[in-house]
Amino acid sequence: MTTPSQGDIGTGGSQKVPLSQLIHLMAEYQKLGTHRQTFLPAPASDTFVRGCGIVAGGFMAVGVICVTVGAYPGALAVGLIGLVPASMAFLRGRRNRRHRAARLDLFDFGMTVYRSGEQVAGFRWNTAEVRQQVIPFQTSAPTEYSLRMSGPDGAEAAFDDTLFGDARDWGRAIQSAVTLAQLPRAVAAIDDGATVEFGEITLDLTALYFRSRAYTWEHIQLIDARSGLVRMKVDGNWVSLTPVGQVPNFYIFNELAERLRVAAAAEFAAESAATEPADPEPSAVEPVTEPEPPTPVVDSTSEPAVDRQIEAPPPTADASTETTDRPTQDLSAASN
Repeated sequence: MTTPSQGDIGTGGSQKVPLSQLIHLMAEYQKLGTHRQTFLPAPASDTFVRGCGIVAGGFMAVGVICVTVGAYPGALAVGLIGLVPASMAFLRGRRNRRHRAARLDLFDFGMTVYRSGEQVAGFRWNTAEVRQQVIPFQTSAPTEYSLRMSGPDGAEAAFDDTLFGDARDWGRAIQSAVTLAQLPRAVAAIDDGATVEFGEITLDLTALYFRSRAYTWEHIQLIDARSGLVRMKVDGNWVSLTPVGQVPNFYIFNELAERLRVAAAAEFAAESAATEPADPEPSAVEPVTEPEPPTPVVDSTSEPAVDRQIEAPPPTADASTETTDRPTQDLSAASN
C-alpha cells in the first residue's frame, strides 16, 4: 500500500500532514508492529557543487574585469560561459536537497519507504518480495546494496546505498526478516509436494524447472550466483539461468535449493552403497605361516626415502562433497 506523498497533502490550501504521521498511519494500516530503526539519506557530497561554484565565480570575476576595461563583448561571452557551471551547480544542489528528503523505517513485521515526490510505501515481511542486484559471498569484496521491494497490493520501492546510509545494516536486516518470515512456509509447501516459484525458476521435491526444462536434484552439483547471474553445475557442465536481480527472495530460493540438492545427493549415495556387493567370506583353510619379509636392499645412490614426497591424487568430482562459498546471510531478527 502507498499513501499520498508529503507534497501532495497541503496543496490547494489543505492541511499539510507531517511525514512522521504519514509513516505512522501506514504502519498502523499494515499492522507493522513496533518501530525498530530509522535510516536517513546518506550524506550527499557537495564537492561537485562547490567546484562548479568556484568555476562560475572565476568567470564572473573575469567578466567584471572585462566590463571595467570596456570590453563589453568579451564580458558577454565570459558571462554566457559562466552560466554553464552555475546552472550545473544549481541543478545538482536541487537534486541533493531532494535526495535528503527520504526515509527508511523498519518495524517488527515490515517496513516503510519514502522518497521526495513519491508516496510512502509499506511492506510486510511475510508477503514482500525483495530483489537484490548483487549477492555478496563469503570471499567477495564489500558489495553495493541495491534493493527493489514489491508487495501483493502493487506497492513498489527501489533504493540503494547511494540513497540511504548504513546500507550493510538495512540490507541484511531486510533480507533476514523476509527470509525468517517466509522460509518455513516455503519448506512446508515443498514437503507437501507443492511447487514454489521464484520468478522464472520453480522448485519441487524432484527437480528445478527453468523455461520448460527440468533438472533433477541428483544431477545438480552446485548452484552459484556470482557476477549477478544464477548458474548451476549439472553433471559437470555449467548452465546459466537468470540474472540474480530477477529472482524474488533469493535467499529463500538458495536455501531451499541447497537443502533439496544435498538431500538428493545423500539419498543417491545411500542407494549406491546398498547396491554394492558384499565382501566374500574367507574360506575355511588351514592357517599358513607367513614367511619373514626379505631384508630390503638400500641403494646408496638413490634419494633417501624420507625426502621423497608423494603428490596426493586430485579430488573426485562428487556432487555430495563438492562445496562452494555460500551467500552471506544474517538470519537474525531485524531489530536493534
